Amino acid sequence: MHFHHCRIAPGDTLAAVQHGSILTETRQPCGLGGSTGCRSGVGLIGSLAQGTYVASPADNDLGVMAGIDLPGFWETLKLRWWVIPAVIGVAVAFLWAQESDLRSEPGSYIVSQTYEARDSTAVLASVGIDPVSVRAFPDANNQLLVLQSAEVRAEIAAELGRDVTVSVTRSRPSFTLIDTLESDGQSSFVFQSAGVPTYTFSCNEPTKASCVTAIDAYVAKAAELRREALTAGLEDLQAVLTEVQRSAPSESVATQIAAIDVLMSRLDAPLRQISAYEEAIGATIASVRRPTYTFGVTAGLLISLLILLQLTHSDSRVRSMRQLVRLVGAAHVIGHIAPTSHTVRDRRAAVSLHRASAPLTSPQLRFLALRDVPSDTAALQRVAALAAIPATFSSPFAELSVAQLTHASTNELDVIVVQRNRDLRKDVVEVVAALANSGRSVAGVLLVD
Repeated sequence: MHFHHCRIAPGDTLAAVQHGSILTETRQPCGLGGSTGCRSGVGLIGSLAQGTYVASPADNDLGVMAGIDLPGFWETLKLRWWVIPAVIGVAVAFLWAQESDLRSEPGSYIVSQTYEARDSTAVLASVGIDPVSVRAFPDANNQLLVLQSAEVRAEIAAELGRDVTVSVTRSRPSFTLIDTLESDGQSSFVFQSAGVPTYTFSCNEPTKASCVTAIDAYVAKAAELRREALTAGLEDLQAVLTEVQRSAPSESVATQIAAIDVLMSRLDAPLRQISAYEEAIGATIASVRRPTYTFGVTAGLLISLLILLQLTHSDSRVRSMRQLVRLVGAAHVIGHIAPTSHTVRDRRAAVSLHRASAPLTSPQLRFLALRDVPSDTAALQRVAALAAIPATFSSPFAELSVAQLTHASTNELDVIVVQRNRDLRKDVVEVVAALANSGRSVAGVLLVD
């Protein structure tokens, strides 16, 4: 295996690869500080034939985090670009959830229901009793006061198991002025009630069901109070008519007393719902301020960049020339070529191949891939043509037998082909270490896109 040798003065830096591992001894680099004797003129040289090579301290550092590897980072970014929007989305969603508390229900509900009260005394007009003569006790206004008293509220709270505030309002009755003609030919005016008063029950609670249940309880209590008040009024009127009938019996009065008895036996004061209204107070999800979104995007971007840097550091594949140099040392890297021609880079690789083949008679290159043969070998053929050295393409290292790998040759020079973004770093180290013990001449490592 052919390499140029450098005479290392005491204090030089040595790095040895033995069985795939790096052994480092800190000394003064060759060619620095007045040291002489480097026959090749290159400070980074070594012998793979003995499983060792000379490298600078920077090459010994296999970690990418010693400095930002921009080409490697760029390749990682192209492959894993989705990390950035994903992390930003998670960061914004987390801050949004924290600020809004993910409220699925509004802060509170306003429920309002309107009921009409049936006038049960209106039928007494058919027997000559003016419904106005039936005076409910307590009257309608005082019934509202009783309905909203502390006693009734405590009674309903005990029934429901919780205290719910319900406000009750009653519409004012309207009257119509009616012009009537009396029997003596004179006109008279009568105020007649127009329409029936309505009751409105309103409630504001965190849950709509609590309001609906409480309003139903208050409606039932209001109907009970009206029935008791009308019963008291009818009993008073019946008592008066009974005394009048005892003093001056009259068929019409007897009819009226009988009508009151019938009405009291079937007396009912139901409230019928005529309208309902409800309103949610507060948005379902609280609004989030714009600075929160800005902070979320910024934090997500920074975190995603850190993740990409970590992925670049922990990535197992060869992504850039810099990573390859750190793996095998600059002295053993022939160059970097791409499918498209690049006059400078191609000639650098050709010069390295020509120099490595100089000690051989009628040299011939053997391009040796790691696991898979490159699908396009045009770039390799182009570099071999520039170096004016005939080339052959071998099966991948992983498929060759030990005999093929160690076959002695005086004019064949192995070139390790590493495919960027495909080959693993550990495979590169293993192949370099294996060929160092093969007894064959190795030109170095060539990175191919």
